[in-house]
Amino acid sequence: MNGFLGTKATFARDISLIGSILVAIAFIVGAYLAVKGYYTAHRWVQTGAAGVNLALVFGVMIPSLLNVSPDENLTLPTAAFVAMPAHEVIGTVAMVFGVYVVLVGNKWLPQRWRFTNYKLFMRIAFGLYLAATIIGVAVYVLIHT
Repeated sequence: MNGFLGTKATFARDISLIGSILVAIAFIVGAYLAVKGYYTAHRWVQTGAAGVNLALVFGVMIPSLLNVSPDENLTLPTAAFVAMPAHEVIGTVAMVFGVYVVLVGNKWLPQRWRFTNYKLFMRIAFGLYLAATIIGVAVYVLIHT
């Protein structure tokens, strides 16, 4: 199925791009809320954004990756062979680490598995997610435009 952004991307890949950008914006809003001291709102926004990100990864990104035809890889630019694995590795680490931060922040884990330095862990998760998003946008542009 053709996408809606006017590129060579499929509908699923366009959804993935737009969804990821919206999740990144939500994470930025959530970070702003924390800086301003609105911790309950921050927790809700970050938890919701992490949940939407999980839905995008498992509902759109992984299935899209599994539906790549062998011929599609023959025409990729060389930069894509660096950017794609970087996005996958950094994105996976960001997702797993981010889910851990959400579980700790919501006190959904036993005390012995929780950290106490929230700022450090949240900043690492935020940075990883933004890096994965930026690289993901680059992959989209490299492959589909």
